[in-house]
Amino acid sequence: MGQFSGDGRWWWDGATWIPTAQVVLPQLPPTEFERSGKLKLARDLRKKGRQLFWAFAPIGPLQFTVGAREYRSWTLEQLTVATAYMLGPDEPMLAGEVMIYDLVDSWARGLAVAVTAAHVVVFRIDHVDGQPRSVALAARVTDVRIWAHSGVFGYLWPALVVTGWNGRWTIWGYRGAFEPANLLDVWRKAANGPVSTG
Repeated sequence: MGQFSGDGRWWWDGATWIPTAQVVLPQLPPTEFERSGKLKLARDLRKKGRQLFWAFAPIGPLQFTVGAREYRSWTLEQLTVATAYMLGPDEPMLAGEVMIYDLVDSWARGLAVAVTAAHVVVFRIDHVDGQPRSVALAARVTDVRIWAHSGVFGYLWPALVVTGWNGRWTIWGYRGAFEPANLLDVWRKAANGPVSTG
């Protein structure tokens, strides 16, 4: 069972303390989203949305939003598994959010944040269709600050900003496929007192 040191700089893998920056997650088991075939449908929606983005503007962004929502659902399942790997079954993920945004027609899915009753973990995702592979930040809920950013012009590319002992991490979202309110609520409650894990 893994655990982080009090300052978040080290992770115990059950036998050795490893610098958090050097932790590499193994290949995670397939999620229910993958096993059910929903990932293939999400990939198809994303691809179709990008193709339509320029050909027929009203439909392209809508298709992309639906695909982004599906990718968000999949990544939240991955985060649940990655958090259990890093912290064990006794400290489950209570809330998470995922970087998914589209600038013109380029796609990004590079970071995700998970909140437990005691920790905030920012994961790096290895590529667009990959999994959480390494840890950008691990810290106690009381040692980080998280806030929402409304984005450019108040609606384009909203974001969650997470700051901790080793820097600042921005989780960019895509309007319609980004729901930071629950994560912020869970983090505030955890930072101010015990949180029920169910």
